[in-house]
Amino acid sequence: MSDYLEIKPQISEKMRIKNIVSELRDIPRQNGLSRTMALIETMLRDPEIKAAQNATNHIIVQYLKYNDHGRAHAIITTRNALKILILLKDHVQPNIVSSNVGSFDDAAAVVALAAFIHDLGNMVHREFHYGFSLLVANKIIWKYVRRIWRDEPLEKKWLIYAHVANAIYSHDEDVFAYTVEGSVIKIADGCDMAAGRSRRPYSIGKVDIHSLSALSIVEVDIKKGHQKPIRIEINMTDGAGVFQVEEVLMKKVRAGILSDYVEIETFVNGKPIKLSRPPFTL
Repeated sequence: MSDYLEIKPQISEKMRIKNIVSELRDIPRQNGLSRTMALIETMLRDPEIKAAQNATNHIIVQYLKYNDHGRAHAIITTRNALKILILLKDHVQPNIVSSNVGSFDDAAAVVALAAFIHDLGNMVHREFHYGFSLLVANKIIWKYVRRIWRDEPLEKKWLIYAHVANAIYSHDEDVFAYTVEGSVIKIADGCDMAAGRSRRPYSIGKVDIHSLSALSIVEVDIKKGHQKPIRIEINMTDGAGVFQVEEVLMKKVRAGILSDYVEIETFVNGKPIKLSRPPFTL
């Protein structure tokens, strides 16, 4: 028997990937977003996207021992992004709507498409992966623009492509997101920090603050806020999870235009824990 401590991750039932897929399908259906619903159903069945996501995870997890950046992360980020976008609907318009490019359904579809393939550039290299994602995903983006917006004029197709490309490039915390769509995806990306994301790297020997802090997080819940439109609640078993909140999520919230619309609450075994005060509501 080993003398070393072994950490066993805890994941709440609603954080199971099968339940997240179900919720991802339900969100556009419940909100009357027919274009977004068609897009999500097609992407979930697309063997090319699935193969690309698996290739990305092979490189990032097997070789670099990073947290999951593959299919599960893409599904969770897309679900998160749609939840955030809908919570914002009565408070701030997506840029596609405010600039008369298209409808809220168009904006939701753009967010879903960009979120689902935002990390494919990691198969090239971790450095500048957000730029490489556009290189890798370019053909996929155009395939879906032509399919989902097939009856729209060429000018609108290019505008849709531009918003998808901008959102993908802007998801990294080192790039400021100046659109609502890009800022939504950035926050959604930062919210995927529960234990399941680091289980595989930890099991193959990745023991550092990134994996241990993620293993501490049981659940991340995105809901309507008390004072702000968006409330993000993080439940953890150990204070080590604070690292993920302050060094991952908060950096992403700050690096976009939606920080004034977000409140964050963190709990350790059911008790609230006070974090360093960022420039948005805690």
